[in-house]
Amino acid sequence: MNEFIILKKITELKKGYAKVFFWLLFTLFLIPAITLVFAEYGNNSLNQQYTQIFIEDARGQNQDVGKLTDFLQQNPPSSVCGPVTDDLLDYKNAVCAPKSELWQFSMMDKVAFWTLIASGIVLLMVLLLSALAFRNRRSQLLSLTLARRFLMLVCSLEVIVQGAMLVWISFWGTAFFTQTYYPKLVMAVGLLVLAGMYYMIKGIFKKLPPEESVEGEVVLREAAPALWSRIDALAARVGTSPPDHIIAGIDTNFYVTEAPLSINQHPLTGRKLYVSIPLLRQLTTVQADGVMVHELTHLHEGDTASSALLGPKLHHFDLYMQLMGQNVATLIVFYPLYLYRILFELAWQRNSREREFVADRNASTLTSPAAIIESLIKVSAYASYRNEVERNLFENNLLHENELGISKAIAVGLSQHVTSSEFISMMREQNVPHPFDSHPPLTERMRNVGYSVEEIGYAAVAAELPTESWVDLMPVADLIEQQLWQKYERDFSSAHEESLAWRYQPTGETETALVLKHFPNVPFTLKDGSQIEITWQGIVKPQTTELLEWDNVKDLNVIRSFGRDTLYVRHMQTNTLGKKRSEIRLPGLKKEIDNFKNTLGYYWHRHQTVRALLTQQATVTAQDS
Repeated sequence: MNEFIILKKITELKKGYAKVFFWLLFTLFLIPAITLVFAEYGNNSLNQQYTQIFIEDARGQNQDVGKLTDFLQQNPPSSVCGPVTDDLLDYKNAVCAPKSELWQFSMMDKVAFWTLIASGIVLLMVLLLSALAFRNRRSQLLSLTLARRFLMLVCSLEVIVQGAMLVWISFWGTAFFTQTYYPKLVMAVGLLVLAGMYYMIKGIFKKLPPEESVEGEVVLREAAPALWSRIDALAARVGTSPPDHIIAGIDTNFYVTEAPLSINQHPLTGRKLYVSIPLLRQLTTVQADGVMVHELTHLHEGDTASSALLGPKLHHFDLYMQLMGQNVATLIVFYPLYLYRILFELAWQRNSREREFVADRNASTLTSPAAIIESLIKVSAYASYRNEVERNLFENNLLHENELGISKAIAVGLSQHVTSSEFISMMREQNVPHPFDSHPPLTERMRNVGYSVEEIGYAAVAAELPTESWVDLMPVADLIEQQLWQKYERDFSSAHEESLAWRYQPTGETETALVLKHFPNVPFTLKDGSQIEITWQGIVKPQTTELLEWDNVKDLNVIRSFGRDTLYVRHMQTNTLGKKRSEIRLPGLKKEIDNFKNTLGYYWHRHQTVRALLTQQATVTAQDS
């Protein structure tokens, strides 16, 4: 079973890499290749035309045609577009004067050729810089710094150069073959190139979002002296300084970080340790010791310091790459960035897995191998069951009016969950290696520390509740956990309510009221005082107040032509006038047109979501029957 899953994932990865590599080659080489072929064709055609003109002129003047033919064969017109000797200057000025037709084709031939060479160098540098990232964390920082600067520079040049090629082809492609050109086409391509340059500049100077906000509470030394004393003692055994801050929360995770964080809108700097109160309730004191030694080892080994340096640079790289991928004009930039990014991620995660092995070994040495492995099983069990509980609550099609009681539901059902086949399947899935996993599979971590638990023993380990835990060292734990769960459940209920508004094709007053709460009718006043209204049911036309129901909308678009905005709606079936398309003019919405388009798209997207869910439900019902 595991072998089949591994083979499937490897196949999917290979297909994904092949797709990215194909599009990289396509965007880097297609336009220069087309330009080169067209320029070569133009050069050959112009050589023939000029040769024919010279020969006919020589015949008309009774000159030696044979001698002229030999000269033209040895010195075709396009050959003198570069540097020439003095005796060929007059010939060059006659056939290849600056900005002349042959001069342009000859120059673009050279530009296209060297652009292909440069594109090959870009591809090679992407691979070399990616290879550098596989050495170690220090090399990753160097690789990312160099790659970001190199790719931003050369890809910007690629957009400018290839954009110039497109503008040139948009003119000469029609002019050369049809002896005419289309100014609108040239202008459209030129605007596309300018848009690409604008988005590149915007991406380079795009600011990073504010530091990450974490849900939790800072546990001060005076609030939990026993907890801090335990951390201090473990840090001393590891050989590192204790963290500057301990953050207690309810996420299913333990981690350390030196990146800037914000807790309740208060920024925290320095070394931070995050502990999960619900998970600590599942772990014995020794198991929690093993987890904390593992995390403190990351501090000791400098893993968090490296991550703090890499994090902002990587985030900035990702923001730039994301912006480049959103625009057709910058796809030339996107794919070299994307290929480097996925290769860098492979290097990052491989190094992260190695660091996890180091931390596990240290934890097993300073506590016990059993402690670290059993804690991993318990964390996996709790996290998987919490996900299941929350998924079931979120998929519920009824509004949650009472307290959710997520933590209580987990406590009641966890022991039954760990004996289920779903839990074993989940643990098996975790044992399947994946190149983008930052943590190694459990079986590899077992081999790493020399302690194994058979599948049949997972349930017993996960179901064991400790008689004492680290929570006993934290007098403020109950209050913190209660407050965080209350806020979490309020946010969960709010998100669930909004999701119902996206799911309902409402029936009855209650469902309709909920949809209207999140999707109220939005009117827009036109120049003549009439209103066009966007509702969850559809679009109410101005003046006639006819409702164009979403169910009869195939697609829609707002187009500006000659300074006027018009909404075009294509229908599934003919409308009341027997037409398959409606046109609604929108005079007077110039200042609000963006708001109108955003609202229109938002409500239309809601209906498409409802339509997809209804189709999915009908499919499931048909299969069940």
